Amino acid sequence: MDEFGYSIEVKLSDEEVARYLAHKRRWCDLQPLIESRGYRLPKEYHPDRATGWEKPPPGSLEDPHYPHLLQGTRISDNRPVMLKFSRTDLWEATIFEHLSSIPDEDNHTIPLYDVITPPAPPDSVEQWCIVVTPRLTDCRNRHIDSLRDFVNFLSQVLEGICFMHRYNIAHTDVARTNIVWDARHNMPDPSDPKGKARKKEPAQKKYYFIDFGLACSYSSFEERGLVRGVCGQHRNIPELSEDVPYDPFPLDIRQLGEMLKRDYTEVYLGLDFLYPWMSRLRDDDPTKRPTSPEALAEFQMLVSALPEEKLRARLIGRNEWPNGQRILFVVIFVWLTVNGTLLWWNWDRFQLPLTELEQQRARNTT
Repeated sequence: MDEFGYSIEVKLSDEEVARYLAHKRRWCDLQPLIESRGYRLPKEYHPDRATGWEKPPPGSLEDPHYPHLLQGTRISDNRPVMLKFSRTDLWEATIFEHLSSIPDEDNHTIPLYDVITPPAPPDSVEQWCIVVTPRLTDCRNRHIDSLRDFVNFLSQVLEGICFMHRYNIAHTDVARTNIVWDARHNMPDPSDPKGKARKKEPAQKKYYFIDFGLACSYSSFEERGLVRGVCGQHRNIPELSEDVPYDPFPLDIRQLGEMLKRDYTEVYLGLDFLYPWMSRLRDDDPTKRPTSPEALAEFQMLVSALPEEKLRARLIGRNEWPNGQRILFVVIFVWLTVNGTLLWWNWDRFQLPLTELEQQRARNTT
């Protein structure tokens, strides 16, 4: 089922089906352990249901393309959570634990609730753990209304990148799908359904980075090194290579530029003031890109020059009709409709004497 209640058929390859079912059986097998740690899985993940599936059932809570992710609930307070299988050799859980423990106002790492390490199967080469975090809202759907909302969003993203780089961690998959926010701030309070106690100004959204499965971590600035591999969701970046090593920190900056271009400046009007700065982020030469602190400082300078009325203005999608154009179209349509009717009515009255004259001439000739 999609969000509107319609049944959607998800087509998977045989390999994807096999991977999905293997993960589903693993979730079922580990359900008692997960529940003992304080997290409830959906009913369909009871251990008794660990066998017998041939395909992903309709209406599943998880995306069958990402079977290593599963939605659940924290038993103590019914808080929605996201559980993720993570390979221990990728150090994702270790990086998560390290970042979440740092008290820094620029820390935009999603909070870490728990890391559950199940016993490894006897015949398994890979070792896995389960990372538990809050289940928040990703940025694939529209999450900004005004230019001020966009400035707030991008400021927090830049702060988050600066924070990670400050502690010698490169995310290497900076993308809109890896940034989430807490939608609960905009939801009605059950104890105050009419919102009488709410402030006039809505709470500012807080954005968080997720998914550190591709992150590179170093013990110090001096220990930073080069990496290889084609990683992340933006594959058009020139330095990505399986053979030639590259610096992962400028890669984060280029990925930010690609995200801004694809998901924001090509989607919304009114962001053209970013173009010169964004071209620096997207420079093909990694050494010419600004560092994360430089990128943040340059962005703050750009924003400081924007007038208040521009910041308050609604961001209009390129596929939307601005209100002014919509009103103008309606006025022109109404004018043409009314005047067109009057024109036809007057033309008929003008034609009537001519028709009578022609009839009189016809009678005279006969």
